[in-house]
Amino acid sequence: MTDSTGLSRRGFLQATGGVAVAASMAGCIGGSDDDGGSDGGSQEPQDGGELNFVNSTMGGFDPVAADGTASGRIITQVFDPLIHYAHGQVETETLLAEEYQTNDDNTEYTFTLKDATFHNGNQVTAEDVVYSFERVAGSPHSVRADFILSSIGVTHETDSDGNYEPGTLGVEASDEKTVTVTLEQPFHSTLEVLAYAAFAIVPKDIVGSLEDEGTPDSPADQYTEFKERNPIGAGPFEFDSWNKQEEARVTRFDDYHGQTAHVDSVHWAVIEKDSAAFSYAMEGNADVFTIPTSEYNPGNVNVENTDDKKRETGTYRIDGDEFNYLKVPEVATRYIAFNTSNVPKPVRQAISYLFNTESYVEQVVKGRRLPSYHLTPGLIYPGGPDAAEKHAQENYPYSPGKNDTEGAKKVMEEAGYGDNNRFELTFTHYQGKIFDELGKNLQQRAKQAYIDLSLQPADFQTLQQRGQNGTNELYSLGWIADWPRPDNFLKLLHPPNTHTGDPASYTYLNWGRDSQTEASKAAASAFETIQNNLGPSDEKQKTREEQYIAMEEANWEDAVLIPISAISTEYFTYQDVHIPDKFGGMGVSRAMYNTAWIEQE
Repeated sequence: MTDSTGLSRRGFLQATGGVAVAASMAGCIGGSDDDGGSDGGSQEPQDGGELNFVNSTMGGFDPVAADGTASGRIITQVFDPLIHYAHGQVETETLLAEEYQTNDDNTEYTFTLKDATFHNGNQVTAEDVVYSFERVAGSPHSVRADFILSSIGVTHETDSDGNYEPGTLGVEASDEKTVTVTLEQPFHSTLEVLAYAAFAIVPKDIVGSLEDEGTPDSPADQYTEFKERNPIGAGPFEFDSWNKQEEARVTRFDDYHGQTAHVDSVHWAVIEKDSAAFSYAMEGNADVFTIPTSEYNPGNVNVENTDDKKRETGTYRIDGDEFNYLKVPEVATRYIAFNTSNVPKPVRQAISYLFNTESYVEQVVKGRRLPSYHLTPGLIYPGGPDAAEKHAQENYPYSPGKNDTEGAKKVMEEAGYGDNNRFELTFTHYQGKIFDELGKNLQQRAKQAYIDLSLQPADFQTLQQRGQNGTNELYSLGWIADWPRPDNFLKLLHPPNTHTGDPASYTYLNWGRDSQTEASKAAASAFETIQNNLGPSDEKQKTREEQYIAMEEANWEDAVLIPISAISTEYFTYQDVHIPDKFGGMGVSRAMYNTAWIEQE
């Protein structure tokens, strides 16, 4: 591809410096999807050049404090954990750990470390692991303490108020290269949780003791230095620079313990608006990019291969130019949901009849996502995507595959609603054309079922705030897997986890808060059974899988949360960009770019 001056794209980048631009727009789950790519050929890798992406606004690079994919994209390049989702695959692999062993009852995990070096030149030791895990559990900045203390259940002590007592964590270094993690009870997804970015290993005392870190409102100077200006890890790239509203850059770490990066650096321009990001890419400034749905034409896709993970690769044409194409189903779900304290069951059931995930996927998002009737994504549903589809077609109570206006009218009329007794409902949804169209389509159909639906676009922060305050009625949100198991999703449907105003709330359903229903009781009972069968044995897994399905069906019965689609993400790259290790179902924020390379002129 050439620009109007005759410069090649690579020459254009070299001539202009690939200047970043900035724009503003609120994010949603995981931020904008704008990294990834596919291999454009099988040539021998070449070294050199800068790999360019677009990103959303980042909040800093402390692994224990980051809770969004925008920061996660950089953290994955700079920091290595013991275990990781290699290239964002659902399966875990060792990274800083050379190997690991478990005891007979799976309550102890002993890791042997590789010979690896931090970016400051220090060797990675078991004491660094102890320090890093202690920060996950007890740092005042940690947003994932529950992962280590509750989800995995690492042994620890608490004070009289139930708070973690620093220094009591069951993580012990027996020598420089050996560390043991002790659990309260066996947990089926220990390695998957340890692959989360919060468990990245940092140098011991990099920000001092827990007391030395300050607080979220008043962070210590050494903490801010680490989080924003000098994050030090043992990953394939070293942190170079970050201009908060404009760009971030990392550079190759030549002493990396694994594959040394081919590219000299990786750069992310901060651009929030989809249209601006697309224009930036079309001008040759981004090597890897997404295409807004408004600009997307399914007819321009030529799928050449579909692998065993349902990932599609091929090409996409734009104005005569051909780009590499990659589509990846991810372990993530978009949904709309109700505050049951504000919306009665017949209205919730009517909306369930009116919404059709198949028509939404085909007409609104142009087939770029996957239909879904379960909160649990098909990739991790018991038995897989085919079993999920079969279960929905046979059991979903609200006319699967249809916009059932008659079913909606019937349930409303049976509850006493009609032309002279209509229900007013507010739908607070993400900003953007896709959700505007979703809202308008639903609004038109709802009129026929005695529901006057008003639309209220809002940014992500406003959606969350209204949810926490309990003022939402119908709202849109979504969930990206922390680890790829159904219980990570279905905790959103455990009724006590849905109560507004509770800091531990994952959703804002208020399910069973005002009065328990048979379905809410069933969901609570199922989740309790899951929690009592967390071990890795086949028998306990079978028990969990039965209860996963019971929770999905309880949600259907009370119509509290309606999945609208499973996320499937598309990425496009220029022909001279090669990313041979395609990212997988755990998402692009977990993809590393040390194997990516660019053809050099």
